[in-house]
Amino acid sequence: MNQSFQRLQLIRLCKKAEYIDYGMTMTELNQSLDTSYEEITNDTFEFSLKQVSEYYLTKDLPNKLILRKLNDNVKRIYKDEQANRRIIISQVKTLLSETCPFWVIKTDVKRFYENIDRKRLISKFNDDSILSYQSMYLLRKVFENPILAGKSGVPRGMNISATLSELYMRKFDRWIRSYDSVYYYARFVDDIIVFSNSLKDSLNLISNLNSQLSKLAEGLTINQKKTELFDGKTLENLNINNGSKLSKKNKLDYLGYSFRVENGRSKNRKLIVSIADKKVTKIKTRVVKAFFDFAKNKNFGLLEKRIQFLTGNYSIKKSEEENSLRSGIYYNYLQVTDNSVFNELN
Repeated sequence: MNQSFQRLQLIRLCKKAEYIDYGMTMTELNQSLDTSYEEITNDTFEFSLKQVSEYYLTKDLPNKLILRKLNDNVKRIYKDEQANRRIIISQVKTLLSETCPFWVIKTDVKRFYENIDRKRLISKFNDDSILSYQSMYLLRKVFENPILAGKSGVPRGMNISATLSELYMRKFDRWIRSYDSVYYYARFVDDIIVFSNSLKDSLNLISNLNSQLSKLAEGLTINQKKTELFDGKTLENLNINNGSKLSKKNKLDYLGYSFRVENGRSKNRKLIVSIADKKVTKIKTRVVKAFFDFAKNKNFGLLEKRIQFLTGNYSIKKSEEENSLRSGIYYNYLQVTDNSVFNELN
């Protein structure tokens, strides 16, 4: 594949009308990309980055396209495919509907992005020797940027960070999938879920999670406080040390969804899917804040848009030539079976 950062390669990654959003003409963009490529060739290029809260973003379109091309190079060469939340939730819902004996492990990784070892990543790429000199140069320039140089891990907000984190976890992902009793494993960024047909193996897996993560993804640790084991049939919470019952809450929360079971040990077993309580509380809090803001500015139109954004559906039209993107609470929670939560938010 062509790893070059020449203008033609970058323009191919530019979305329609994107340069207009950045207030540039195509001529200005072409000139800027040519200048950037010359700097990359001469090893004088520097990324222009800014920090917004805990996220790091590029300041202009040329920088954004260069970073996008770098990410594209890494993804294509290492055949990286990032997890899809909707697919994972659909699969989890199907698996939780089964009536055969099974156990579910849920956990996450502490400060995931912040604890990834940059030096280990760079060392891996150097050893593999399949990224071009320019790709390696730009990857180092990301980490050496003054706004990031004093920070640890990979920067939140950049598409390249998601790709790098997936590569960093690849060996650990394979290790979990290698367990004989594990028939389903998914990880969405730092949130992990495992389905096993053996309680004994589930307990053994939990006891080895942290040591294997530290070994296969140096610098990362499992969040022990968020590690849970469930009886799949009832979704009762079990002791992660011996498998004994801890509670009868019959509920598992994952990726913003809440899964609970009624009549778990009978023929009338029923799986109910809703939005997790934490997510509902978060939405309600934002709605309250929107009304407080309205009390100050008296802008009803703004209030209406905010409420629609928080509790309804909406379309985002990217350009005249492209179809609208649909989003909103209903589209984000398509697998919900208990619609009372939507009525609660309306």
